[in-house]
This record gives sequence, structure tokens and C-alpha cells, in this order.
Amino acid sequence: MAIEWISSETIRDLKAFITVDKQRRFSVSMGARRALKLPEKAGFYLFVAYDKDEHRLVVGKPGEVSLDKGIEPFKFDPRGYASARPYIRKQKLDRHDLPQRFYLIGDGKDASKIPYLAYPKGTYAFRLDVE
Repeated sequence: MAIEWISSETIRDLKAFITVDKQRRFSVSMGARRALKLPEKAGFYLFVAYDKDEHRLVVGKPGEVSLDKGIEPFKFDPRGYASARPYIRKQKLDRHDLPQRFYLIGDGKDASKIPYLAYPKGTYAFRLDVE
């Protein structure tokens, strides 16, 4: 009997995406955290919007995007999780619609600077993966 040792990968897949998982949480990938310059080992806050026509999540960091009063940011824990229940309720989703994965559009720069996007300055856009 021959065995073959398998080495743990040290290089991670660093694609930038946000997932809405079956546990009704937002999950921000390490690639997205790096692209948005979010802390990698600490919690953070993000404002979240949804463009229903284009099926995109739009996020912004407090202090970098100006919003109307009364809009509260989502609080993400050090692992990159936050409750997605307000998003799920607003979009009238159920468990059969989940999970959803949204990939960062462009190279992570301000979405208002991408010619075909018209989102507020200081935001980042993520496109729904339909596969």
C-alpha cells in the first residue's frame, strides 16, 4: 500500500466576492477585504445597497461614502460575517434563493469611476454570479 502526502496550499484563491449564505449572513472574502482595504483580522462596517435592475450589491465604507441620515452600516465580525436578514427581507428572498455570490466589478477601485456604472463616489460594485 502506497500513500501520497498532500501539502496544504499556502496560496489562497483571492477572488473578491461577497456571499449571502444559507445561514442568512453576508460573508466578505479575503480577496474583497484586500481590494476594499478592509482589516483582515478585525471587524469592520460597510453600508450595503442593492441595484435590483442590474443584480448588483453596492457597498461603501463609513467615512468614504455620504448617505442620508438614518442609514446604518452593517457590522462585520473579524471573520467577515454580518447578518444579511435585512437584505433578505427587503429582496423577499427565501432559503431556496440562497446562496448568492456577488463578484467585484473591475479592479476594486471606486465604482463611480467605472464608465458604465453610475454609483455614488466611494462605493464598490459586486455583480451577481448567475452560474
